[in-house]
Amino acid sequence: MKKITTFLGCVGVVCLISGCSSDSDDLEKIVLPSQPTANVASSSNSNSTISSATAATSNSSNSGASNPTSSGNQSTDSPSDTIHKEVVIKSELDDYPDPYFSSGVFCWSEECEKEWAGKSSASAPKSSSSMTIDIGMSVEAPVYPTVTETQMIDARDQSVYNLVRIGGVHWMNENLKYKPSSGVYCDYNGKDVCATYGGFYTYSRAQAVCPAGWRLPTQAEAEAANLEKGHDWWTIGGRFKLTSSGESEEYGLDGEQGYLWLAAGTENNAWRVEDYSGKQIEEAASATDRAFNVRCVEGE
Repeated sequence: MKKITTFLGCVGVVCLISGCSSDSDDLEKIVLPSQPTANVASSSNSNSTISSATAATSNSSNSGASNPTSSGNQSTDSPSDTIHKEVVIKSELDDYPDPYFSSGVFCWSEECEKEWAGKSSASAPKSSSSMTIDIGMSVEAPVYPTVTETQMIDARDQSVYNLVRIGGVHWMNENLKYKPSSGVYCDYNGKDVCATYGGFYTYSRAQAVCPAGWRLPTQAEAEAANLEKGHDWWTIGGRFKLTSSGESEEYGLDGEQGYLWLAAGTENNAWRVEDYSGKQIEEAASATDRAFNVRCVEGE
């Protein structure tokens, strides 16, 4: 009888252990399907695992959407802004002042620096490490005149010139009147002599003052024009005499001599027309410290 009782007791203990083990396995199957990487190591950490799984399930249920992508998978690139700025290089020989940037502010004038220097960072334009500056460089586009067979309109100041064709070359029938920012002389005792005779230019300015597509005549072209048109076609408007520093020293020979600049490349750089000695002398001359008139011809 004792043997039977002992055997039944052992069977009961085995069944009890087997039942507890089965409950633990069922618990893992019920709680952990949504957490496939979780691992229940022992009954001592089961409660914390259940709490985490329940919280995750609750959050998903309340939001009605799946969990967001982790921050590790999100793009960290910030928007990139590009500023396009074109810098124009003028074709004229203008002088630009040195920039002021001693205070860390890049300005083209001292007034600009005074305005921005010392201001707090809050008032300064905001910058970003993702911002790029695209600077394009270009030369100022040439301004071409409106040209017909008998007339040319200078687009720079809207001056109108009559034209004549001599030896197959298109000539201006009068002296150029355009006034650039430098290198031209007009004032004589408060009188604008350019209004009467056209502009008086230094030689360096004369080489670039004709409208786009036009240039100074060569000595051969001036001689051909003189043979066809004669002495009276030229303007006898005198000249300005200049100092070594480029200041106007004297205006004279008005009504006595006329001068036109010629293209470089020959022995002489000017064409002189005299109004005395029987109006018979037309010749080339050379000068650098003078301001003479310009009469342009068509061609590059």
